[in-house]
Amino acid sequence: MDMLAYPFMQRALLAGLLVGGLTSLLGVLVVLRRSAFFGDAIAHASLAGVALGVLTGWPPLLPAAGVGVGLAMFLHVAERRTRLPLDTVLGFILPFFMALGVILLSLKPGYQPELVSFLFGSILTVSYQSLLVISLIAVVVLSFFLRFRHQVVFAAFDEEAARLAGIPVALMLTGYHVLLALVIIASIRTVGVVLVNALLIIPAATAKLLARSLAHMFILTPLLGMASVIGGMAGSYYLDLPSGPAIVVLSGLVFLGVTLVAKLTVKQVP
Repeated sequence: MDMLAYPFMQRALLAGLLVGGLTSLLGVLVVLRRSAFFGDAIAHASLAGVALGVLTGWPPLLPAAGVGVGLAMFLHVAERRTRLPLDTVLGFILPFFMALGVILLSLKPGYQPELVSFLFGSILTVSYQSLLVISLIAVVVLSFFLRFRHQVVFAAFDEEAARLAGIPVALMLTGYHVLLALVIIASIRTVGVVLVNALLIIPAATAKLLARSLAHMFILTPLLGMASVIGGMAGSYYLDLPSGPAIVVLSGLVFLGVTLVAKLTVKQVP
């Protein structure tokens, strides 16, 4: 517990717990809807917004959130109004906006450390400004999710039945995509653009192997995400490891262990 004696570690832990819990919570629907590529595309595309913030002196998470939310709303429209498959649209967005972000960052002298920080995370350098932005995102996401969770889950799994039940499917799915984009943006400062999708997917995939119902999965997944953050940060502090990768690797090791145990259990069943 001595690592919590430092203010920067306190900010990092609070930001990590918020991000780990929120990302994992929304990751349940990502895993069950098989839309992992969406998170990857939004995370990489948001680098353009980060670059804009760095160049203008704004908190980088704010323009990144603008880019992420804009793309999330655009993707929902594109999925329904164009003849291109969604994965094709995402395949354009991911490299284009990431390359644009790298080009914009290159306009700033000494941009390489800044680029590496956002690509792979820098949770130990979370500022009060970044923590405030992450906290605001957490309030928005939790408020929407607690208010409309049943409608969102229904619309995510069976759009036609949800329409027949009077649920505004387009509004619910757009809201879900926007929330997902906001949570992904909040995660960039902690685990980085490259690794954020792992935090979105791995805890939910682990919970899917352990949970006996969807309700249990929604409870277990955030707990796994936050536990990975705590363990990864402890490893980062005491073993001098990069924080973002440490969080993701720990989460991945838990998933591999659960998968192995599940396979052995299945083999033992007559």
